[in-house]
Amino acid sequence: MAMNINKPLFAAAALMVLTACSSDDSPIEPTVERVPVRLGYITIDATETRAAQHLNEGTFDAGERIMVRISNTGAENWTNYTYTTDDNGDMVAPDPCPYYPEGGQHIDIAAYLPATAGTSFTVAADQIADEDYKASELLFATVTDLAKQDEAVELAFTHKMAKMCVNVTAGDGVNSIKGISVLNVRPTVSFNQATGEVGEATGEPISIAMSNNGAAVIPAQTIDGDILAIETDKGTAVFVANDIVFEAGYRYTANITVNLQAVGTTTAITNWTSTGAVTVNPVVSVASDAPAGVVAVDLGLSVKWANMNIGATEETGNGTYFAWGETTDKTYFYYSWDTYAWCRENGDHHLLTKYCPTNYQNYWFDQSGRIPADNKLTLDLGDDAARASWGGNWRMPTYDEWKELITQCTWTWEWGQLNSSGNTTGVRVTGKNGNSIFLPASGKLINNYRETFEIGTYEKGYYWTSSVGGNPSFGTPSPYFAHCATIDGRYQKVFSVVYKHYYFDVYDENRCYGCTVRAVMP
Repeated sequence: MAMNINKPLFAAAALMVLTACSSDDSPIEPTVERVPVRLGYITIDATETRAAQHLNEGTFDAGERIMVRISNTGAENWTNYTYTTDDNGDMVAPDPCPYYPEGGQHIDIAAYLPATAGTSFTVAADQIADEDYKASELLFATVTDLAKQDEAVELAFTHKMAKMCVNVTAGDGVNSIKGISVLNVRPTVSFNQATGEVGEATGEPISIAMSNNGAAVIPAQTIDGDILAIETDKGTAVFVANDIVFEAGYRYTANITVNLQAVGTTTAITNWTSTGAVTVNPVVSVASDAPAGVVAVDLGLSVKWANMNIGATEETGNGTYFAWGETTDKTYFYYSWDTYAWCRENGDHHLLTKYCPTNYQNYWFDQSGRIPADNKLTLDLGDDAARASWGGNWRMPTYDEWKELITQCTWTWEWGQLNSSGNTTGVRVTGKNGNSIFLPASGKLINNYRETFEIGTYEKGYYWTSSVGGNPSFGTPSPYFAHCATIDGRYQKVFSVVYKHYYFDVYDENRCYGCTVRAVMP
């Protein structure tokens, strides 16, 4: 989803000046003391227009009604005047028109549209038609302590609602998009007709059908949970977001590609960024073997990271445990050298049969079968659990890609529930672009049991890289080990301090142990 706007929805453009209180049909007899209040307004930037995505190109439409309220400064009594717009979008004064008071009394002006807005304002649930969309928009302008003048008074209208635009593309397995709805919107606000102040959004949450141009206006509010329903020819895809704040006067744009995998499921939009200016990257097309809900999240790094573990169905799921270089889990969770695919027993030793560098050939590598050292330091794709499970361009991250994730992102430990199937305890990893993924404290499996020291008791997680272990800085690989990214929250919890290198870094782990896999793609 693309959006790089970080400014208010309205920008000043050309000044449209109205010669108020004059018409051929109703001539006005001027007097010395009576000076008409002449009004003009600041038009709206055509690229950030108030109606749908491309309506009202720089002006109001013909036939719109604008309420103008005028009061002597300091007084509490207001006189209402309903202005209309002509074919050019210019404001036309009513008859009789407003005049400045006699003498030196100053005035206050408040203007808003739609003119029918009361002390309570509710957006429409159906904003498909342009007129229904515009009826849901609330614009307000005010000028205070204004002295008598002959020049036109500039009314600078501003948004009192937030605007949401959604551009949807039919992706893999989807032929057409039939409709878009914004979900869980509280539709009503209080409205002060004198000051323009708008209250907190209230009312039972409703679904709002977006315009044919993919836009809707909503009161400023925070939406947590289901936020978009996109109807396709294959069914409806629902998208969720966490505590997204919509502010009045800002436009929020989401560009989403809906693939067949998203239909009938709920998919997290994990990459909303800063308030008032959001970037939602397209949901990346995933292989048909990947489960529904899998998203490749752009963290601003060299690769995109999956939003859940291989074998999981949600971001907090532990997923499947793999020995390094194997593509299936173990029967009865028996993870040891006795069951490891890439070694064989020779007396008191387990000799490696694949992924062994030349410098360890004499001791670590199986010579009895005359298998030469292969000097492989990175997994073949045929032995990559991510590629075997999800296909497409998915694969296991390298040592360098895990180190990039650690050093280029912000890591925040989150405490939650621990169990054998999923954890809300783990690390929230946030990129510089504001997008994030969650790594649950999924632990590891050793021998023929789920080691209680690592799963469901202590707060640790182990994630395989695709790289053979050892010290890459000195070029000394250790073939019995593979590099494993480790998260460990125990030190932070016990000592109430953060030792970064204690609870997330890349270490060596025995290749035969069962650890989880987080996939990446280009």
